[in-house]
Amino acid sequence: MKKNIFVLLTIFLVALAISLPLAKPGLYTIHDDQQIARLFLFDQALKAGQFPVRWVDGLGFGFGYPLFVFYPPFVYILGEIFHLLGFNFINSIKLVFFTSIVASGIAMYILAKEFWGRYCAVVASVFYLLVPYRALDIYVRGALAESFSFVWLPLILWSFYRLQKTNKTLYIYISAIFLALLMITHNLIFLPFMLILPFYLFFLILLSDGKKKFIVNCFWSIVALLGLSAFFWIPAILEKKFTIVDQLLLIKLADYHIHFVYPWQLWNSLWGFGGSAAGFADGISFKIGKLHVLVSLAAFVLAVAYIFKRRNINRQLPTPLKSQHEPSTNSSEKANAKINGVNCQLSTVFFSLFLFSAFMTTFHSKPIWDSIPFLGYLQFPWRFLIFTALFSSFLAGAFVYFLKLPILKLIAASLLIILVFIPNFKLFKPQTYRLNLTDEVATSEEIINWDISQSSFEYIPKGVELKESKLNTNDVNIKKSEIPTQKVEIVSGQAQITDLKTTPSQVKFRIDAKGISQVRINIFNFPGWQAKVDQVKVSIKDSSPFKLITLDIPIGSHNIEVKFQNTQVRSSANLITLVSLVILFSLVIKRWKTQVIL
Repeated sequence: MKKNIFVLLTIFLVALAISLPLAKPGLYTIHDDQQIARLFLFDQALKAGQFPVRWVDGLGFGFGYPLFVFYPPFVYILGEIFHLLGFNFINSIKLVFFTSIVASGIAMYILAKEFWGRYCAVVASVFYLLVPYRALDIYVRGALAESFSFVWLPLILWSFYRLQKTNKTLYIYISAIFLALLMITHNLIFLPFMLILPFYLFFLILLSDGKKKFIVNCFWSIVALLGLSAFFWIPAILEKKFTIVDQLLLIKLADYHIHFVYPWQLWNSLWGFGGSAAGFADGISFKIGKLHVLVSLAAFVLAVAYIFKRRNINRQLPTPLKSQHEPSTNSSEKANAKINGVNCQLSTVFFSLFLFSAFMTTFHSKPIWDSIPFLGYLQFPWRFLIFTALFSSFLAGAFVYFLKLPILKLIAASLLIILVFIPNFKLFKPQTYRLNLTDEVATSEEIINWDISQSSFEYIPKGVELKESKLNTNDVNIKKSEIPTQKVEIVSGQAQITDLKTTPSQVKFRIDAKGISQVRINIFNFPGWQAKVDQVKVSIKDSSPFKLITLDIPIGSHNIEVKFQNTQVRSSANLITLVSLVILFSLVIKRWKTQVIL
């Protein structure tokens, strides 16, 4: 018990050390300066009755858009929990970052301890916490969702290993839950991870005594994953065609072809706070970490040496001597030899996946990217650095494990922790602070409607007029003066609007039309919006340049309601997730009752 407390305290202290900038007032400057506004809008939508949240008000240049139909919601759900506990929006976002740091350290410890033991796992955890790409995600990019992806990756690998080792149904559920959490945390990390995961599962299949059963268990885990996360991925895929996302994320500056990394940049590149660009013009660093690379290579060499040593011993012993040698080897030694063999093989597999992940960041991998269309949505091949972080950190624990003498392990573990902490700790600092930033400033209409909207608008409806920017990118053809100042406007005819009530997903008002009139609701028309005049459903027009909801109103007084509702696709997806949750909950309860009875 005391040893576990010491381990957790070590991980927590390292996590706390690299989280110190989060403790300052306000927030530091980041690339993805949308997190506070998104949490604020998520909170508004949720409190107005949306569940799951799909549509947010204010973004999309004041016209609103279906952000959470396409953007994974997990980090904002967690942020909302912190907010409901009493924290303001800025501190809630910082708490999500802090949680991602602590939880990922514990997650790597859980994975590495399964193979290497307690103290080797501490080394792996510290390496995982101090990897340069994590500093880039938190203090340069401000990539909230990607930073939380660090948590799920080790837990997914651990749960599948436990499934192979024990064949317990419980780990089918656990692996499915972790996969689903990764999906709804960051789908653009989930997708490339699903290219890597099969290699790991294939290795586990080769290890398994009951290969067929393990394959079946993995299949059910994937089925459960798809069911649990269906509410998100089904609408995201099927309704993407209604947005301009392909016109933004697959061309010009967002095209993955110009964001490949040169191999030497993985070894060493200057730390910076700029952006990713073509060629050598990158303003940020893509280094893996020299110690991470060297220790991974050392672990691989030791693993291969051990494998060849075992093979040579077996070859040198004549068959009669082998049979004579067997009785003198007790069962414990045999078990340890088998475990060591498996661990060596796993290290070679992980080193291969480490090399593959690094390779996928470089322009040498272009044929693979070109042949797998969905990879284009990642925009940045260097996102694969999250996987080099995963595998190199795990291999750091392996290196210590392969040093057989306890005293060598202790010295190496202590030395590695010091050597990785000293050069990498300085990376965990932002460029500048905004000490005076408050919720009121970060969530003001002007900031959301214009500043934040300019930085992210890929999910506005297809058909909205675009223009080419000075940076050779596609922008919405809108001026700041065109942002709406009121929700409802009379386009033509004589009419008066009263009793206007609005929420992020609903607009209700009464209109007194003295003649046939046309009224415009300043909201992007997107599948799901429905309009009723005196409780009778009417058609929506959206022929304006911004595809805004427009209604023809007959003479007289009428009650108008415009509401964002689920499409058939969203309703079906929600139902699949609900059924999956009920089935999973029932199976867990049934299993628990069985164990209690026994």
